[in-house]
Amino acid sequence: MEHSKLLLGSNFQKYREHPKWIINLIIWIVIALATLWLNSIATDWAQVLKDSNQEMNQAQLEQFKSFMIPITIISGIVGQLFYLLFAYLIVWGIARIFKSDVRKRSIFAGTLFALLISSLVAFVVVGIQAIVGLDVAQISITSLNIFDSGNKVLGVFNLQTLLSGYLFSLLLYKTCKLSGKVSIIFGVILVVLSVGFGLIGAMVQP
Repeated sequence: MEHSKLLLGSNFQKYREHPKWIINLIIWIVIALATLWLNSIATDWAQVLKDSNQEMNQAQLEQFKSFMIPITIISGIVGQLFYLLFAYLIVWGIARIFKSDVRKRSIFAGTLFALLISSLVAFVVVGIQAIVGLDVAQISITSLNIFDSGNKVLGVFNLQTLLSGYLFSLLLYKTCKLSGKVSIIFGVILVVLSVGFGLIGAMVQP
């Protein structure tokens, strides 16, 4: 990897030397909450119920939405926090295996920054879809299912997955100081696993 040409590379390098993360944590939580809220209001709940073979009248649908939106947001933010912890532990484990001298605070700061960038991109994407009226439960403008709304298999092939792989490689390379080859390999592994598990999930869903 060429140091000077890596987008966001200097940011990950900075978190190795100066692992400040409090402000990023606050921003990340705010963005995650905003994204979850946009997801909720941009979801066609009537279609969700229809896909589940359930029918409700308008009054029941409004009651269902008023219940599901806060539940979705609360469970989503808890899930995001667990994901942050899980991602940190994965990176920490890889760093230890390859005997990196990176500090734990630096790993946490770099991991949080990677998730912050991913969340920011997701927020922009969901925001665009909410503005133009595209149901986020059926389509994502960054995935191949933009050509076939509701196709869960095509929805797995998403540019945001590639972004996550890139950020993971940068985190390992610039923050943990692993070799470029090793960092790229783990980035590719992340993308392959994400697509693989996504395909399994898409195919077992009705």
